[in-house]
Amino acid sequence: MVDLSDIAGLPLKFDPATCAISYGAGVRDPLYATRELDALRPLLADPDCAGPEIIYWMYRNLGLQGDEALLSTYRLRYDISVFVPCKLGREPMKTSGHYHPSPYQGAVAYPEVYEVLYGEALYVLQKVADMEAGPQEVQVEDVIAMRVKAGEKAMMPPGYGHVTINTLDEPLVMCNWVCADFKSFYGSTEECRGFAYWLVEEDGVSSWVRNPNYAQPLPELRFADPRPIPEFGLENGVPMYQVCREHPEWFAFLLRPQDYEEQMWKGLEVR
Repeated sequence: MVDLSDIAGLPLKFDPATCAISYGAGVRDPLYATRELDALRPLLADPDCAGPEIIYWMYRNLGLQGDEALLSTYRLRYDISVFVPCKLGREPMKTSGHYHPSPYQGAVAYPEVYEVLYGEALYVLQKVADMEAGPQEVQVEDVIAMRVKAGEKAMMPPGYGHVTINTLDEPLVMCNWVCADFKSFYGSTEECRGFAYWLVEEDGVSSWVRNPNYAQPLPELRFADPRPIPEFGLENGVPMYQVCREHPEWFAFLLRPQDYEEQMWKGLEVR
């Protein structure tokens, strides 16, 4: 078992062999869900591929007993996700990808912030003109790929859907803070079989290829590096669970993104 308590900011242990998470004293039971391979098949470049039955586990509204006000008063939810290391046909393990709605009509969409606790994540961020448009009509405005290591934070800015990819031969554990007031929107992602770019491996070489299901012209894929945002308490190596429980007001950007859009973009250094 690997002790994640120091990096996570609450008592957690992780078994890389089984991908099991165990909680220490004082951690309340979360809502638990899984994502199976069969549910991901419509999103894959090779939908008939073999793979493990369960691809990832989600532990929603995890936290310490006594911190319930973070949800009830501040409307903030903390989740942990665990991803197996595997190949799904030509692709490394990936999530289905989703978008967030806006707090109200005309406002920018809700953001999200991730922290890698174990392993390394590759996030793909995608902005489209209309989340509900199908593969023939959807206009992709921007696509950014960002690799994030353990202890680093990853800002998902307003208006950008996101996919998580695990490219390593070891599990990935990550957490997130997000506003609890909405449900994620999957839009036409399944119809398009994922986002605009696939990361595939052929003949031992990995490369980004354009998803042929998008009929409209695609922008060039951009790359970014994660950067700390000190004014939000998002510093490398500082557990954001502890930061939020001590200073929930610093996470107001998750509730009122229209007031913090410029600051949020400090978390990405686009190359």
